[in-house]
Amino acid sequence: MRLLNTAILMTCLSALLCGCAGDSDLPPDAEKNRLTPTEEQIVISHVRRFVQRSRKIRLNANERRIIQTAEPSLHIHYTGYKTGRLSIRWTLPGYRVLLLQRSGNLLSSEKADWAVRIISDQASGKIPSNFYGAHGEDISLPPL
Repeated sequence: MRLLNTAILMTCLSALLCGCAGDSDLPPDAEKNRLTPTEEQIVISHVRRFVQRSRKIRLNANERRIIQTAEPSLHIHYTGYKTGRLSIRWTLPGYRVLLLQRSGNLLSSEKADWAVRIISDQASGKIPSNFYGAHGEDISLPPL
C-alpha cells in the first residue's frame, strides 16, 4: 500500500512538471495554478476507488457500476496554486446525483475531508454545475 501511495505521489509530481492546464475560473495568466488533465484523472480515480470500497455511501450495485464506468462532471473553483473548491458529480438513475466535494489543497497527500452527498430531486434532477455547499455527510478519504 505504501508503494502504491508513493507511485501515485510520484505521478502527481511528474504531472506537475510536464502537464497541460485544464478549465478553471482563473484569469488566463494563472494557468500554472490549475490541475492538469492527468492530475484531474488521478483525483477522479482516487474517488472512484473510495466509493467502490465504502459501505457508508448507500449505493446499489448498479449505481456503483455507473460510478466506475461513467465520466463524472468535474467543477473546480481555483483560489490559488492547485488549491480551491472541487466538486465531482455522477448522475444516477431515479433523479439521483452523487456529489463529492472538498476544498483546500487539491493534491494533498494528507488525509482529505470530503463532503459526500446523494441528492434526490424527483421534480427535475437538475443541480447547478457549480453547486457547492449542500448538506451532506463529511467523510475522510485516505491520502492520494
